[in-house]
Amino acid sequence: LQKDGVNAVALIPYGWMQPGSPDVHGFGRNSWESEEGLSELSRLAHALGMKVMLKPGIWVRGGHYAGDIDLPSPADRQQWFEEYGKFIERYAKFAAQIHADVFCVGGEFVHLTPYAAPWRKIIARVRQVYPGPLTYAANFGGEFEKLSFWDALDYIGLQEYYPLPDNLSPSALVQKVEAVQKKYQKPVIFTEAGFPSMAGANHHPWEDGDPGKMDLNLQARCYAAVFRAFYNQPWFEGMYWWKVGTNEAGGPHDGSFTPWGKPAMEVVRKWYTSGGR
Repeated sequence: LQKDGVNAVALIPYGWMQPGSPDVHGFGRNSWESEEGLSELSRLAHALGMKVMLKPGIWVRGGHYAGDIDLPSPADRQQWFEEYGKFIERYAKFAAQIHADVFCVGGEFVHLTPYAAPWRKIIARVRQVYPGPLTYAANFGGEFEKLSFWDALDYIGLQEYYPLPDNLSPSALVQKVEAVQKKYQKPVIFTEAGFPSMAGANHHPWEDGDPGKMDLNLQARCYAAVFRAFYNQPWFEGMYWWKVGTNEAGGPHDGSFTPWGKPAMEVVRKWYTSGGR
């Protein structure tokens, strides 16, 4: 990654939940990613001159994601915010220990972010234990465009999976992002951005691993379109491409999101080492 011009990586430990339950599990011995491993990855990244974003996530059993968490009961929501607050505070303390350069307080909780007051309380508590800049990883669409507590954070964070038209013009995408940026006057980072290397990836960039015809070139062209649209914007602070894992998965016969071993990684190298020229 260093040879490809990458100067920042995201480390993503997961907690987990059962569908329909407000209980939040996972940190340390109960988490899928060990503190030892995260500490070593952070140390290595810093030694290579890279910055580190610690971005804890929540996985919902059964293949669901944070956007599926919906707790209509006020009592369940209160319990969830209390438990999630403890979960994220512990990772915030851990972020301080490993000298993470950015900390993400959550992401894609589309049914829970309309309740801004408990989020502001969580953010305030995190600031007491972690000294660095904070962001939230908002899901593309309504959550990103309507989130009301961007003013409490240092970066506007977007999980960038907006569709692109057939000509891959990013103009509508730029307008959506600029509207939020102008309202809150905060720098923007793409806490995730990505496209699978499959046909139709521009129409459904969030779909990973669905059976279909591979299209490595389309993935690369989508990457280039996003770079051209945002890389030189004065308010844009960069992107974290989803994903290059630690298991070396990828290559020309892999249809998943990873750019590893594909033409998309050549696009990344070109932009990061020569500004796209």
